[in-house]
Amino acid sequence: MDPSVARARLLEQHQGLRERLERVNGLVRQYASGEAVAEALGAAVAGVATAFDEHNAFEETLLTPMLAATDGFADVRIARMVGEHTEEHRAFSAFLASPLSEVATGWGDFAEEIAAHMEAEERTFLHPWVLRDDLVTADTSDG
Repeated sequence: MDPSVARARLLEQHQGLRERLERVNGLVRQYASGEAVAEALGAAVAGVATAFDEHNAFEETLLTPMLAATDGFADVRIARMVGEHTEEHRAFSAFLASPLSEVATGWGDFAEEIAAHMEAEERTFLHPWVLRDDLVTADTSDG
């Protein structure tokens, strides 16, 4: 897969994740106003966590070899991506272990952090200057 195609797919997934976050925001508002949406809210939050786990695994599988072919910052970018995904998974797990009322109360800040994570990815290793089709790997053979 060309880096530009990979980038487009990942950006499309980011948009889908943003839409999921917004759907949960709506359910949180309904929950806070006393509507009987607790079951739907719990399921939607769990669905966001699953979607992020799946996205992150796909992103790492797809991007690790592509980023490795970029430049002298490849190892740093890969380590950052994997480290952030690990932390994101830990945060989701801890957050989901809380009672639903606490999840609803903290959702806005949590969703902002997740959105900021995606924005940071888009500015760094998903940026078109990094993930581009004209990557040239140096020939290190003596030949």
